[in-house]
Amino acid sequence: MIYITDVRIKTPNLDEIFEKWKQRSIRKDKKKMEKQFGTKGAVFSLDAVSAAEYVKDTQKEAAIYFAIKKTVGAVPKGTEEKTILAPKVTRETFYSFKGKSKVNKDIWKGYDKVPTFETIQSVSCKNCSGKGYIESKCKTCKGTGKIEEKLSVIIGEDQKKEVKPFSYPCGVCYGTGTSKEQCRDCGGHKNTYKYQILPVPFKTVVTGIPVLHSSAQTKYEKEIERDLHQMIEDVEGIRFNDFKNLESKAEPSLGYWNKNIKKTISAAGSDYKTYSKDKEAQITTQIYLFPMIQMFCETKKGAKFEIYSLGSANKFMIYSNF
Repeated sequence: MIYITDVRIKTPNLDEIFEKWKQRSIRKDKKKMEKQFGTKGAVFSLDAVSAAEYVKDTQKEAAIYFAIKKTVGAVPKGTEEKTILAPKVTRETFYSFKGKSKVNKDIWKGYDKVPTFETIQSVSCKNCSGKGYIESKCKTCKGTGKIEEKLSVIIGEDQKKEVKPFSYPCGVCYGTGTSKEQCRDCGGHKNTYKYQILPVPFKTVVTGIPVLHSSAQTKYEKEIERDLHQMIEDVEGIRFNDFKNLESKAEPSLGYWNKNIKKTISAAGSDYKTYSKDKEAQITTQIYLFPMIQMFCETKKGAKFEIYSLGSANKFMIYSNF
């Protein structure tokens, strides 16, 4: 049982850790054990392999663990709308998911929100009332539709000049009295076009994710993460509800302290804070503090290896590169 306590947690002693490692190693590869620890010509005895002889040094460390539930592929909130001129519609890349299954976010290449084809709508231009042009009085004919001029006419035998009026349709406005200028708002296309930028319909997958920070910084961190996520009841440590409480009680609870442990707690706290603010993540466990013992060993044949223990004297797990 993992528990919260103000009392120092008891770490396993070296003999207990080494014995557990011996038993596992002999089951896994008996020949290797005999080769590395046996004496030529003598019957191999596991009892002769002791921590006192083969453990050269030790280091006390600590590990912080918590788990989160993260929603992968959650739909981003909010929509955007854009309005553009007709010729620019074909220059935009549109997406359609109509009648298609939801998208796997892991293989999706692109933005989480995209212009959606089904949302394209024409909007009648308000500036020109959907005509594409703006009408105004023809400046050439002043809105009359015709050009008024005077014509000199020679009259009769006396050949007197008389000025007669003469008019003809205006060639600028084609006799209508009005001129048409292209609407600046719609470019003469009568409409503008609007569309929405909508979230990609991703598949929503909820996954459990273990988070581990170890001051020993071993190559087994991913393996330890996985084991803790699956077998958290098989190892004993100390539970905390928040990092402030952990920081104040870590040293007296462990019974030892070093700079690496302090840095590890700080880094884990920073991660915890980040996940707390992540809208797609939910922290699903309390914070666990585990004692770690790092043992530096050397076989009779001179092969160096390490053994790590994680947990208390009551329940601990071991890892080794032997």
